[in-house]
Amino acid sequence: MSGSATARERPQPRVAGGLWLALASAALFGAGLASAGLRPLAVLAPLPVSLLRLRTNPAVAVSAVLLAAAVVGASFGPGEAVVFALFLAAPGLLIGEALVRGRGLVRGCGWAFGLWILLAGVLLLADRQALAREALGAFDLISLRFLADVKEMGSPPERAEAMVEQVALLRRAVAVVYPALFVVAGGLLVVLNGALLKAYLVRRDPGWLEGGEFEGLRWPFGLAVLFVLAASSVLLPPLRPVAYNVLLVLAFCFALAGLAIVMYYVRRL
Repeated sequence: MSGSATARERPQPRVAGGLWLALASAALFGAGLASAGLRPLAVLAPLPVSLLRLRTNPAVAVSAVLLAAAVVGASFGPGEAVVFALFLAAPGLLIGEALVRGRGLVRGCGWAFGLWILLAGVLLLADRQALAREALGAFDLISLRFLADVKEMGSPPERAEAMVEQVALLRRAVAVVYPALFVVAGGLLVVLNGALLKAYLVRRDPGWLEGGEFEGLRWPFGLAVLFVLAASSVLLPPLRPVAYNVLLVLAFCFALAGLAIVMYYVRRL
């Protein structure tokens, strides 16, 4: 029996709500826009959308997301509405869609991560400088707070100067690998929401899940070959920036595979 047929035979999980799930997602994103202290809540916005897709058909789910995006646009502006719809709601829909079709949670996270990589490529082609300014602006904000805390702690001048130099070095590194950092940030967002969705369904409706999905995560051998090629390209100055970005993304992927192996053995112990 195919995965789609299996998914159709499963009863719909009793996930409370409907349209309010899309509005809850918009509220999480809006809270992050309204207050810097609440910004971490924005990374949870895909989770309610995934639950919405599990509860409804695709047309209803997409309509609810579009309505939520309209609310975000009316409250904060059209640009924020586009960011919400593409970078947060769409990955949530893909994760839920994979579960509904019987493809599994890991496959859904892969679809969502692939969408994030595609969007990162589009942004780089459309306005690379804007993406660089966004990455460097966030880094400068964090580093300024860090240096201010160091000064308040009364660190010796020599140590403070050394930390300033380290921050400057990190900033130069961010100026090179910001595309990879953007992709890794998307991967972390997808992994976090996938893990939270799994934890929710384990308690409320485990029928949607297959045992040990994340534990079976394996990457094709071609990624190891690509890693070696990227490492070799570091020796060529014209290719060095691209090689650094590829290495960082691949390192993130291999870290996930390593975590899956650890989870496999921990589960059996």
